[in-house]
Amino acid sequence: MKKLPTMENSYAVLQDMATAPIRSRLLMAGLELGVFDEMNDYRSADDIAAAVGSHAGNTGRFLDSLTTIGLAEKRNGLYRNRPELAPFLLKHSPTFIGEMLQLMERMCIEPLDGLVDLVKGGPPTGTYDEDFSSPGLWAQATRASAAWVTGGAGTQMAKIVASLPEFAGFRRMLDLGGGHGMFALYFVDAHPEMSGVVFDRPVVAAVANEFIGEYGLQERVSVKEGDYLTDDIGTGYDLIWACSTLNFARHDLDTLIGKVHDALNSGGVFIAFQDGMTHERTQPDTMLGHLGDALRSVQDFSFDQGEIAESMLRCGFRSVHSQTIDAPMGAMDLDIARKDR
Repeated sequence: MKKLPTMENSYAVLQDMATAPIRSRLLMAGLELGVFDEMNDYRSADDIAAAVGSHAGNTGRFLDSLTTIGLAEKRNGLYRNRPELAPFLLKHSPTFIGEMLQLMERMCIEPLDGLVDLVKGGPPTGTYDEDFSSPGLWAQATRASAAWVTGGAGTQMAKIVASLPEFAGFRRMLDLGGGHGMFALYFVDAHPEMSGVVFDRPVVAAVANEFIGEYGLQERVSVKEGDYLTDDIGTGYDLIWACSTLNFARHDLDTLIGKVHDALNSGGVFIAFQDGMTHERTQPDTMLGHLGDALRSVQDFSFDQGEIAESMLRCGFRSVHSQTIDAPMGAMDLDIARKDR
């Protein structure tokens, strides 16, 4: 007779993984339908359906599901956004992250549709560079990704930078490969006398100019166009900041960091805010967002933890202080390098 199985462990974690796409699809559908913009206050499913042009009955079921996963609240048959999440879900909110989440779905989730085939057969033939060579996509991605800075990372990093003992003496900073330039705006806003330069390629720098104008900081923040791998990045900076951009220079990191060292004034500070892989390159889970690209291109631009800090020391920086930051996008490494006075 076959013995009944006994099990002390739980498969709950597997159940959660299997059902996680349901939550993601509900969120993305809510953004596409625009229901969050109709739930500033408690409203009925019929009213919301009329506002977004959807089927009343199915809208009610959909709103119930949004409530189930914690995106909405329901009281006496009426629905509203969760107050603490509403600033991130309302299109006209300055901290709206909807476009960024939709871009993440396109660039991180959809590329995994053929995951089994990629694992079995390897990368497709030909060159996988369509997304990386499209100026339009770069501009779109840059504009959308500003949301993770305005959504919390900007405030978080500005507090850290402002706490540096050198901060009061800073007068000029460079946001290297700064894209949208939002970090530069937050840092300059926290300092009464510091000016900033955002350095990036022309199609991306144009987006930075949009945000600089939107926040009225044209007198204090400017844009310099170019490729930091090959072009002059300027000199006379007290602070150089680089966020999630050094990956493009991983093949020759010392050359770029040497250029950064030379561009700093004596006593200047270079801060890199980047990925840092640990546990035999299996952690943190922020790596999963790049899996689709890695499987298709067989290129891995991710840094091992400590890789950037070691390059900083090789290139002449006096000291490096490193820490892991729990950012809104996940765990990232912050390496703070100081140049001799």
